[in-house]
Amino acid sequence: MDKLRALQYFAHLAESGSFTNTANAFDVPPSSVSRRIADLEALLKQQLLHRSTRQVKLTELGDLYYQQILPALHSLSDAEDLLKQQQHHPSGLLSISAMPSYGELCLTPILSEFSQRYPDIVLDLHFSDQLSNLRRDQIDIAIRGGTAPDERIVAKKLSNNHFVLCASPEYLARNGQPQSPLELNQHPSLRYRSPEKVLPWLYKEQQKWQELHPPIRLISNHGTSLVNAAKSGDGIALLPEWGISQQLAEGSLVHFSVGQDIRVSPAETTGIYLLYQGLKYQIPKVKVAVDFIVSQLMQQPSEYLG
Repeated sequence: MDKLRALQYFAHLAESGSFTNTANAFDVPPSSVSRRIADLEALLKQQLLHRSTRQVKLTELGDLYYQQILPALHSLSDAEDLLKQQQHHPSGLLSISAMPSYGELCLTPILSEFSQRYPDIVLDLHFSDQLSNLRRDQIDIAIRGGTAPDERIVAKKLSNNHFVLCASPEYLARNGQPQSPLELNQHPSLRYRSPEKVLPWLYKEQQKWQELHPPIRLISNHGTSLVNAAKSGDGIALLPEWGISQQLAEGSLVHFSVGQDIRVSPAETTGIYLLYQGLKYQIPKVKVAVDFIVSQLMQQPSEYLG
């Protein structure tokens, strides 16, 4: 039995749930896929799939096996890409995952120039707040906010991720500007929902971080919705400054202070990070993309808001 081919068939089946789709992807008859999977199950002495006339699903053990083999299959694919491209100019499919707001406001505007420089690279963009596992998911480069991630992943800090209080001039004229953290509890808030939770508003009191509890007017996982609501005077928002720089410049939003930092996390080292696996940097398409994005988006220390 060709075990590698059987594993490739199995991984595709796990993702597509279809013998026909898998057969088409590898340009073989569905019977060949079925036979290889049956051989793999016989070798492992475990049932990996639940088969029916309508769909194919992984068994519990099948799902566990799939999660374990996927990083190895991706590593093998990366190794083949590396060998194929060593003597060639950058080309192929490049998968980039980024936070939706950052992807829209900061990343997307620079990619047109990148595509002009490297026309043989096909960009595959994923906008999501979910943290990708670069060792498991088929992602070449990820851009995420937070603290410095897993040390086994290369992380280049593009900028600080400094959150600021903001509201429209009309809202502040109508309702007054809060002068202290606790006064924020008297104003409607516009809140961001991360994949895990609604982000808290924190302030420091007696060397301990405490949570504020202003009434909530709007919750969204879409930064643009919060920006638009703040511009409309619906309440006060706590947003990353890179996400509202245009509105601050044009005056449709005003950044104000209540005497101390209001944060969404007590961590001191939050930032926007470009993430990739070190080995992948040797693949030409990944190397030129990393270098380009860093050159375009990395702020110098003097530009950090701190």
